Amino acid sequence: MGDDVAPRSAAAALAAETGTAAAHALFDMMRQLRAGEHAHLAGLLHDGPIQELAAMALELGEVRRALGVPQGGEFDGIVRHVEAVGRELSRIQDELWPFPRPASGLTETLKRRTAWLLATPLAVAGGEGVAALHETDVQAVADVTELILAGLGRTGAWDRPVIEVRADPHLIFLELNMTTAPGRDPAPGGSEAVRAWLHTLAAAISARADVRLDDRRLRLWMEIPRWAGDPASGAPHAGR
Repeated sequence: MGDDVAPRSAAAALAAETGTAAAHALFDMMRQLRAGEHAHLAGLLHDGPIQELAAMALELGEVRRALGVPQGGEFDGIVRHVEAVGRELSRIQDELWPFPRPASGLTETLKRRTAWLLATPLAVAGGEGVAALHETDVQAVADVTELILAGLGRTGAWDRPVIEVRADPHLIFLELNMTTAPGRDPAPGGSEAVRAWLHTLAAAISARADVRLDDRRLRLWMEIPRWAGDPASGAPHAGR
């Protein structure tokens, strides 16, 4: 019977590594899909309303000069407003593309990728091993964090989100802490719904996870295998 232990252990390790590689491949494909969508939307903004507003501002200036309206009046206020709307749309275009924004670092990447999911900005604490994370790891952490937050329900229901990230050569550790906002209900179904979402996500990416919801405080913990197939990760295998 002892002779079967090593083959079974090797098979389990291979299955875990295969599952981790598949999860990272799916993350890559989803990022490519979202990049294409973001590029399409950014292009629509640029070729449509941004260009039209820029042309409108120029035309308004020509109309003012043709009518002999002096500068600094109400007419110029309208022009400035049109220009301000154009600048805001350009800012949105810059947020959309490029996606994901390369070489931004863990903190900036997490803040940017999660901003649309949170009512208050995410605070990021980088622990041991984070400085050695490569771009593949950073984007995987952002992917997982987005998916976690997507399962928590209402954007405004959570306050003071803080994520701590640590890493060793084989694993990445995430700990997310939040409180429910005053007067707001957490995710529909409470802690059981959050736990079911987190465990489903963990199973899909060959990770381990736990969740605790005490009174108004939510604590999520996840242990994510690093992918051995990426030579930049420096990880000799997917798990311990």
